[in-house]
Amino acid sequence: MGDELLLLWFLYKIEIHAFVLMPNHFHLMVTTPEEDLGKIMDIFMSNVTRQVNRKISKTGHLFGGPYFWSIVTNGRYYGHALKYIYRNPVRGGICLSVEDYEFSTLRGLGGGEILPFPLHFTRVGMESFIPDLQLFDAWLEWLNQPFPAEAESLIRKCFRKKEIKELLTRSSRTRNHLLSHLL
Repeated sequence: MGDELLLLWFLYKIEIHAFVLMPNHFHLMVTTPEEDLGKIMDIFMSNVTRQVNRKISKTGHLFGGPYFWSIVTNGRYYGHALKYIYRNPVRGGICLSVEDYEFSTLRGLGGGEILPFPLHFTRVGMESFIPDLQLFDAWLEWLNQPFPAEAESLIRKCFRKKEIKELLTRSSRTRNHLLSHLL
């Protein structure tokens, strides 16, 4: 999958923010400044499916269904999404800390391995709500701190929306302050 992401980075100028491969799904946080996200994902998923099928001598679908996507237009939710993605293996019980998971771009950020493509954390101020990557231990501490249960539920709810600006409470349609205090 790394080779396919490198190819998309090179050909279509995508900006990869995070990637985590899980046993039955993946999380990809990406910006596509010059191309349609649908086109990028079609190319990515088709090429990965073809590669895997060739290696295991099978045909047919690799992924169980369509991918889900959200546009993040708020710096706080950018931080929540990034943390949610990197914490996925911990939440899934695969590892005890985010830095222990082998199939994550986080390992490349920490110097554990060389990434086949560059990662981007600057996107018009979106990164202002995440810890400074130069202080990697502080970054790991932030990533390893779990969300409160009710906040994690709200974040999952955000990912079902096509655009994440602000999450409103259902009863009053006012801004939900629970997530704004987490970063």
